[in-house]
Amino acid sequence: MFCYYRRTLLFPNNLKFRFKTLTVTQSSFLLQPFSSSTKQQQHSFTVNYLIQNLGFSPQTASKLSKRLQLNNSQKPDSVLLLFKSYGFSNSQLSTLIKTYPNLLSVNPNKTILPKFNFLLSKGASNSDLVYIISKNPFILCRSLENTITPCYHFIKRFLLSDQSIIASLKHCACLLYSKIPSHNIQFLLQNGVPESKVCIFFRNWYSIFAENPPRFEKAVVEVKELGFKPETTFFIVALRAKINRKFLWERKIDVYKKWGWSEESFVSAFLKYPWCMLASVNKIEATMNFFVDHMGWNPIVLAKHPILLLLSLEKRVIPRAFVLKFLESKGLIKDAKLAAAFKVSEDVFLKRFVTCYEEEASQLLKLYEEKKDVSNRMLKKDFKP
Repeated sequence: MFCYYRRTLLFPNNLKFRFKTLTVTQSSFLLQPFSSSTKQQQHSFTVNYLIQNLGFSPQTASKLSKRLQLNNSQKPDSVLLLFKSYGFSNSQLSTLIKTYPNLLSVNPNKTILPKFNFLLSKGASNSDLVYIISKNPFILCRSLENTITPCYHFIKRFLLSDQSIIASLKHCACLLYSKIPSHNIQFLLQNGVPESKVCIFFRNWYSIFAENPPRFEKAVVEVKELGFKPETTFFIVALRAKINRKFLWERKIDVYKKWGWSEESFVSAFLKYPWCMLASVNKIEATMNFFVDHMGWNPIVLAKHPILLLLSLEKRVIPRAFVLKFLESKGLIKDAKLAAAFKVSEDVFLKRFVTCYEEEASQLLKLYEEKKDVSNRMLKKDFKP
């Protein structure tokens, strides 16, 4: 800070002359021309560098230059050279720098290379490395000692192998640098969910741990209040379904209600088989349409047997329905509305509904095999065995 203090000088005739105090604001103009010029030079160099070396448009380069100031090309050149030596393409580099422009101003050997070496030491291939970093460049601005390494060891507590961790990081790299996943996992453990069940999340839905903590905690409480036991797999599945976006959850409920389910029917079905809320809206509609409109079932039957909503229409439901309708038409069974026939395994179905009828067995088997490959267009036609 520059400030010239007031001083008094004595002259021969006892005259006093006082120098006027110059404040910081008043004196700053002395440095202004030089500072402004230097800043403008940095800005111009940065913009030109981004345009020439990363292919950005002048508009994008100018925008990024507000978050980055380069004095020369030494550091940014070394950063780009390191990335390219590991297989990053020009388009991937452009995306990286657009997301995190300050990467061009770091020392690559101190900031970037140690993280590359860490992932490679855990079994990541070069292509794995490129994929993970390209999707989440923020890994590179986290401390290897204080964040990345502790997060990695915490994840390994559940995923057990380096190979599994690398696979999960390709889809949810925030597991490696965010505190949110560990917070949500700890909340599950505190609410009675055993580590073995937490592993199910890691194997199937690891991205759920990146959910906003208040929303995650609210879903956990709601699932417990519905009656799911934290120590069961059903609890994990129900929580996964509940953490779906609110509008999607409500849309699925609306579909079920449209087909005649009451609130009680829905809750009962969800408790029996929470996977029914993981089915897509289109899958729910198609399955309901087939069983209710084509097979003539009461929709409440599906609420009592919600597992039917997750079965493949083309590979299981339609082929078996044809066989049951055939048997009904021949008087070999009284009713084709047999939920159990769709739930049993392939071998059991063939024994109970195909090979046990000696005279019709070959015809039934042929019909069954033909319908196994039925196309989606079949769902739009009237069901006529």
